[in-house]
Amino acid sequence: MHNDWVRGTCPCCGGDQVIHRVIGMPTAEAHETAPAWVDWAGCTGLGPDRSCEECAHTWWAEDVGAAEEDGDRGEGDDEAPGELAPLRVVGAVLVRDQQILTARRAPSRSSAGLWEFPGGKIEPGESPQQALVRELREELGIEVEVGWLIGRGEADLGDRVLHLDCYWARPIAARPTSSTDHDRLEWVDRGALREREWAGPDVPIVERIVAGAAPQFRER
Repeated sequence: MHNDWVRGTCPCCGGDQVIHRVIGMPTAEAHETAPAWVDWAGCTGLGPDRSCEECAHTWWAEDVGAAEEDGDRGEGDDEAPGELAPLRVVGAVLVRDQQILTARRAPSRSSAGLWEFPGGKIEPGESPQQALVRELREELGIEVEVGWLIGRGEADLGDRVLHLDCYWARPIAARPTSSTDHDRLEWVDRGALREREWAGPDVPIVERIVAGAAPQFRER
């Protein structure tokens, strides 16, 4: 039933105390060889198949990870509706001295002129947090510490749905001064976020932040 168990990390807090809930009846071999962090829910098991003992977050494993098809953020493919998996991307809400970094899409990019939180697509084999570290290194030329998940924004691309998961983050050393995807980077106070015209998927994240969501990071 399961040859190689991989525990993985929590897509919310980044912790490694993940519990797998397996729905269905296991073979005797699978039951005997399963790690202690596997919970056999049986045929009547309901609810998400993953949970985190550290932050109590729950999720479905199939709802986290790389997109099955290539595509840039905000752009769809030519497949028929309903045939493509969600395009999964991550964004960083970078914080510094009570201010938040906002980025304006460059004229050469889709959604030009709209503001967003920097980030990009999750590649195969990456956790959301790993993808965000890589994307910010490539896009902004910085190293960051990734914090907890803030929430998810979505957009209908016509033939595909985009899922944007945004995380708190903070620069480890140097602060970004330029971007490969944006023509303007600005640090603003929380209340000034409403004054910008945001890309659709980022709007729910902005609303949560303006409503008072506080930065969260794992204890060192």
